[in-house]
Amino acid sequence: MFSYKRRVKYYETDRMGVVHHSNYLKIIEEARIKWCDDNIMKYSEMEKRGCIIPAASASENFLSYLRFDDPFRVEVELKKFQGIKMTFNYKIFNEDTEELCYTGESTHFFANDCGNERYLPYISFRKDFPDEYQKLKLLSSEV
Repeated sequence: MFSYKRRVKYYETDRMGVVHHSNYLKIIEEARIKWCDDNIMKYSEMEKRGCIIPAASASENFLSYLRFDDPFRVEVELKKFQGIKMTFNYKIFNEDTEELCYTGESTHFFANDCGNERYLPYISFRKDFPDEYQKLKLLSSEV
């Protein structure tokens, strides 16, 4: 299981003093990019080679609250890799209390960075990134 750790920033909270719901997607994105950097290749390098990984879907469950300066960790798991797309599971825990605060899932696909937002053609990740493709197959809990 991959873990990403940091503290809640003040700007991520709302008037009630808790992390605003919209920031959880940003937090899991941070964690997923760090997961890619550490396990596959630097995401910036992937983009330089013409590959982007847009989101196709995301779902979230808010179970408890994180507040400003709370230390937390995001556990990231590659649940499924199907060559063209992949699905991640996330759990966010308060590091002080070990309370599970959030669970989520996101699905992404590999596309050419063609600069046209209306049309993102799939790429053959297996052909264009063969080493990284093999790494993803090995890391996936469900192929």
